[in-house]
Amino acid sequence: LKLYTTEGMILVNSCLLATVSIICVCEITIFSHRFRSVLRTLGAINQVSTESQVTRIVYITVTGNLFFVTRALLETMLCAWLVMYWKQEHTVAKVFTHKWWDTYVLAKFLSEVTILALMLYILQSRFATQQVSRISNEVDDKDRPAGYVNVPNAEPKEETAVLV
Repeated sequence: LKLYTTEGMILVNSCLLATVSIICVCEITIFSHRFRSVLRTLGAINQVSTESQVTRIVYITVTGNLFFVTRALLETMLCAWLVMYWKQEHTVAKVFTHKWWDTYVLAKFLSEVTILALMLYILQSRFATQQVSRISNEVDDKDRPAGYVNVPNAEPKEETAVLV
């Protein structure tokens, strides 16, 4: 009793990956927005500029979303292609010898290499030092970025004397 075929599993896999990729785009966008809001709030509380971190998060979000949108398109095209072949031939065995299969595999491989290369570039320390040097040029004489003021202590310090 055969419950599935290899071709059928590839079809299910492509449909599932397309769906998961679209869900990832939505979740990454929502999480990135929340994370940036928290980071800006912490920066305001601590009176520290968080723009370099926020910029890095935006770049990572855009890069991740581009990857998952590309992946969803590739998997949707594969799914449609497999269904089309199945309707015409009642099998999808010929798909794997077709030139479009090679194109699909190449596009999938290139999208994965591209995302890895972009993430490596974004996460390099050089990116952070460029942002830090830009911000350090805006520092006033109190070692604080321009526009930030010190928060006064809420409780006065009590002086204690020690008797010897």
